Amino acid sequence: MKYYNKTRTIEQKVNDREILDLLKNQSVLLKQILEVLQNQK
Repeated sequence: MKYYNKTRTIEQKVNDREILDLLKNQSVLLKQILEVLQNQK
């Protein structure tokens, strides 16, 4: 695993970080949508 981390490019690390941020935002949005939908009943 250490070797794998050393061989990753900076671009890959940045991409992974951006994807993680996007996924977190998406999760937050989905939770909000679910709450709204549940409150409509």
